[in-house]
Amino acid sequence: FSYDKKLQEVESSKAHLGMYIGLKGSTEELKLPKTNFWIFPDYDADSALDAFENDKDKPLPAVYISFPSAKDPEWQRKNPSKSTIEIVAPCPYEWFEKWEDQPWGKRGTDYEALKDMFTERMLKALYEKMPHLEGKIDYHETSTPLSTNFFCAYKKCELYGLNHDPSRFEQDWLRPETRIPGLYLTGQDVLSCGIGGAMMAGVMTSVSVLGWKSYKLLNRFGLRDRIGLAVPV
Repeated sequence: FSYDKKLQEVESSKAHLGMYIGLKGSTEELKLPKTNFWIFPDYDADSALDAFENDKDKPLPAVYISFPSAKDPEWQRKNPSKSTIEIVAPCPYEWFEKWEDQPWGKRGTDYEALKDMFTERMLKALYEKMPHLEGKIDYHETSTPLSTNFFCAYKKCELYGLNHDPSRFEQDWLRPETRIPGLYLTGQDVLSCGIGGAMMAGVMTSVSVLGWKSYKLLNRFGLRDRIGLAVPV
């Protein structure tokens, strides 16, 4: 079926840094938004990424800031006077590669120093947008590409599995039903990246396995029209 050759055509997505922040205070007290921030240093995102990957001292090419606790209507009831923030930024796996064989949590002072440098830069991006949060952080922890490898077993520490560039969507062989009898695929690498992509891949794989038997199930949950499944004839 030549799958071994076809797999050589796909590339991994980028690795990333992640920061997980805990704060004392409610959403209202801290004035946290329910929206996400996407911060770019330049209108030319590709050039900014290239510059950063060639020199880690260049500005972070993108910073994503999210406020999970502000989006959860049950959060304050379950966790009064506490809030959370998440920050994500791209980062080449190669910058941390030399520590990949070291045990998690015991990678040494040089590794921690590099983490701390990026931590300060991500916090700076947060404070530039929300200066009133400075001094309000109760806890923070930063993950590196090696954290993704350790917890998710991604060999290249990629954030979103396969690289979802235009060529990825021309690979029509990468679909739920393979040419190997009885072998089906699912997850974000089959359809599209992220939570939504992984969820809908599960739906499409179920349709592939069940055939028209899936029609009643999808109709029951109101999904048939949403995914454009035709009425059987």
